[in-house]
Amino acid sequence: MKLKVDYVVSNEYPDDLTIQGLLDYKDIEAVPWLVISVNGVFVKRDKFKEYVLHDDDVVELVYIRGGG
Repeated sequence: MKLKVDYVVSNEYPDDLTIQGLLDYKDIEAVPWLVISVNGVFVKRDKFKEYVLHDDDVVELVYIRGGG
Protein backbone atom coordinates (compact mmCIF):
# COMPACT_ATOMS: atom_id res chain seq x y z
CA MET A 1 0.00 0.00 0.00
CA LYS A 2 1.19 3.52 -0.76
CA LEU A 3 1.17 6.02 2.13
CA LYS A 4 2.65 9.44 2.71
CA VAL A 5 4.02 9.42 6.26
CA ASP A 6 5.61 12.63 7.52
CA TYR A 7 6.08 13.93 3.97
CA VAL A 8 7.73 10.74 2.69
CA VAL A 9 5.82 8.66 0.11
CA SER A 10 6.45 4.93 0.11
CA ASN A 11 4.84 1.79 -1.35
CA GLU A 12 6.33 -0.44 1.37
CA TYR A 13 3.30 -0.69 3.64
CA PRO A 14 1.15 -3.83 3.98
CA ASP A 15 -2.56 -3.71 3.16
CA ASP A 16 -5.16 -3.40 5.95
CA LEU A 17 -2.72 -1.52 8.17
CA THR A 18 -4.13 0.29 11.21
CA ILE A 19 -2.55 3.34 12.80
CA GLN A 20 -1.24 1.16 15.63
CA GLY A 21 0.05 -1.29 13.03
CA LEU A 22 1.89 1.57 11.31
CA LEU A 23 3.46 2.63 14.60
CA ASP A 24 4.53 -0.96 15.27
CA TYR A 25 5.82 -1.37 11.69
CA LYS A 26 7.97 1.75 12.03
CA ASP A 27 8.93 0.92 15.64
CA ILE A 28 7.43 4.15 17.00
CA GLU A 29 6.19 4.32 20.58
CA ALA A 30 2.76 5.92 21.04
CA VAL A 31 3.96 8.29 23.76
CA PRO A 32 1.35 10.58 25.37
CA TRP A 33 2.62 13.66 23.51
CA LEU A 34 2.21 12.04 20.07
CA VAL A 35 -0.88 12.96 18.07
CA ILE A 36 -1.66 11.63 14.60
CA SER A 37 -3.62 13.09 11.74
CA VAL A 38 -4.80 11.21 8.67
CA ASN A 39 -5.66 13.35 5.66
CA GLY A 40 -5.72 16.44 7.87
CA VAL A 41 -8.05 14.99 10.52
CA PHE A 42 -6.75 14.13 13.99
CA VAL A 43 -7.51 10.59 15.17
CA LYS A 44 -8.24 9.91 18.84
CA ARG A 45 -5.69 7.69 20.54
CA ASP A 46 -8.35 5.11 21.51
CA LYS A 47 -9.04 4.57 17.77
CA PHE A 48 -5.42 3.76 16.78
CA LYS A 49 -6.01 -0.02 16.87
CA GLU A 50 -9.17 0.07 14.74
CA TYR A 51 -8.55 2.97 12.29
CA VAL A 52 -7.59 1.26 9.00
CA LEU A 53 -5.39 3.22 6.63
CA HIS A 54 -6.05 3.26 2.88
CA ASP A 55 -3.94 3.64 -0.24
CA ASP A 56 -2.72 7.25 -0.71
CA ASP A 57 -3.57 8.35 2.85
CA VAL A 58 -1.43 11.17 4.26
CA VAL A 59 -0.33 10.45 7.81
CA GLU A 60 1.34 13.05 10.01
CA LEU A 61 2.94 12.26 13.34
CA VAL A 62 2.93 15.36 15.51
CA TYR A 63 4.84 15.59 18.77
CA ILE A 64 3.42 18.21 21.12
CA ARG A 65 6.20 20.00 22.98
CA GLY A 66 5.98 22.63 25.65
CA GLY A 67 8.33 25.52 25.85
CA GLY A 68 8.59 29.16 26.25
